[in-house]
Amino acid sequence: MSKGSHSKEEATSDNAKIYVKEIKAAFKDEKHKFNEFLKAMKDFKKKRISVARMLTRVKKLFEGHRELLLKFNTYLPEEFEITPPSEKPLVDIEYARKYLDKVKTRFQDDPDVYQSFVAILIMYRHKEKSSEEIAQMIFSLFEDQYDLVDGFMEFLP
Repeated sequence: MSKGSHSKEEATSDNAKIYVKEIKAAFKDEKHKFNEFLKAMKDFKKKRISVARMLTRVKKLFEGHRELLLKFNTYLPEEFEITPPSEKPLVDIEYARKYLDKVKTRFQDDPDVYQSFVAILIMYRHKEKSSEEIAQMIFSLFEDQYDLVDGFMEFLP
């Protein structure tokens, strides 16, 4: 059962049992997550949720467990395969705070610019726009404020 450019393990009953044991071991300190996984599988099997909804739940539960997430592909039709999440470095929280304070201070006399910036951040967080669209909006908003533009680019993948 090899699909796409990567090889898949055969989806046998024994492999499924081993995989479930791996999931249980990974969440030994977070039993509720393991139970949520089982519930998602049961809901899907009983057709209470769609494939898309089941995948959304599994992806959320498996955040930070890349290998478990990718192994889940063994049990999915090719059109639903999960692609590996991009490995982007984490942004330093202190840097983020300083950057936000810098923007707020710079535009304290122009609250419309700051509110527009916040709106762009919300769109970015909710993935309503692509990284390229967000970058373009930041370029337009901050125009000649190159330090702010460069500072924001640290957040984009």
